[in-house]
Amino acid sequence: MTCKDIIDTEKRTPSQNTRTLLATFCVTFTVTMVVCLVFGTLFADEESKQSIMYSWSVLGVCACVAVLQFVFFTPTLIKQMAYPTRLLLFGVCLYVVLAALAVVMSWLPTEMVGARVTFTVMYLIILVVATALFAVKHRHEERILNERLCEYRRKNSYKHID
Repeated sequence: MTCKDIIDTEKRTPSQNTRTLLATFCVTFTVTMVVCLVFGTLFADEESKQSIMYSWSVLGVCACVAVLQFVFFTPTLIKQMAYPTRLLLFGVCLYVVLAALAVVMSWLPTEMVGARVTFTVMYLIILVVATALFAVKHRHEERILNERLCEYRRKNSYKHID
């Protein structure tokens, strides 16, 4: 068995190649941005520091989202929980993180209550839309898996009869 037998890049589908391309781009971009943030934090003038700190806070949010997704949407820490409960807890925790960072990093003007209300309303709208999209995707994938399972069972049940 050669290495080519294990991973044959010639047999990868266009969607697999696209996923690899996008993952490579995301990792490369993230690493480059972190390096630039480090150098910017060390060497930038005071006028630029606010933008750099804003960028660090966005990176922090991305890290928090990844951890929250790991906690709530994998069975690693939470074994049995209904999807709506997972989504609700994820949404509440993410809102707390975003609201805290919005205050600490001065993302929103403190004197404008309307800005905080708008932030909350927009967060809820985005959460509802994302939830709806993921629910549709989940139902579609579940239907396809059930069809394939039925097909598999049908094919294997005939093999045992012969």
